[in-house]
Amino acid sequence: MGGPFPAGVGLLVVGHGTADPVGAAETQAVADAVAELLPGVAVELGFLEVIGPTIGDALERLAGRGCCEVVAAPLLLFAAGHAKRDVPEAIAGPAATLGLRVCQTEPFGCQAEIVELSRRRRHEAVADLRPVPPAETVLLMVGRGSSDPGGVSQLRSFTEASLADEPGGRPRRIELGFVAAARPSLDEAIATACDPMAGEVRRILVQPHLLFRGHVEEQVSKAVCIGRDLRPELEWVQVARLGADRLVARALVIRAVESIGPESLSRQG
Repeated sequence: MGGPFPAGVGLLVVGHGTADPVGAAETQAVADAVAELLPGVAVELGFLEVIGPTIGDALERLAGRGCCEVVAAPLLLFAAGHAKRDVPEAIAGPAATLGLRVCQTEPFGCQAEIVELSRRRRHEAVADLRPVPPAETVLLMVGRGSSDPGGVSQLRSFTEASLADEPGGRPRRIELGFVAAARPSLDEAIATACDPMAGEVRRILVQPHLLFRGHVEEQVSKAVCIGRDLRPELEWVQVARLGADRLVARALVIRAVESIGPESLSRQG
């Protein structure tokens, strides 16, 4: 998959950054998998916040490896503040100092590999449980949350994409909840999901749409416990995060390859 990268073009994998050592290790594992998928391409990982190496550190390493241009590929699910503002700002200063040209890829959004992985995680969560018809199931999709006005619609679009052609049919209800900034809040969504006046259900699937482990997933787990206390007769199932799956690495590589335009490709000759 490394063929489209011209000589002298490196790849910066941008992680969000977390104090959780498991989440940091998962991010590193994806960056390592990306490097395996792009043999011969200089790949470095830089974190936006909390931990190092920083984005500036990673750009310096890429410059030291002979790169004059860099594709910056953020491990971000949706286009919000980090993708639109924070990552570009973190790149701009070091790139100018080092004389690097940098282009940034789009977040994953409804990319097929991420949709497939989300669907797979949901199926894995119920694989060993007694069957419950979709008509008796509520799916609560949980996002990190953002003040960006498009955040709610992006999670809704992704949820719909992940339910397309779902075997057995759609859940009885689909609810959205957000840990921060956006509404409905996670607590509001939990209350709505288990409202006995909203139709009889037997199972509530709570699926955090998150890449790696961190404090946001911990908050989701606490909210699920609150839901169990509210409606202990219901079956509450928390779906696993996306994690350091090979599909995440592949999705990032596809985004990176897409971002290399004809002008860069022409220099291969």
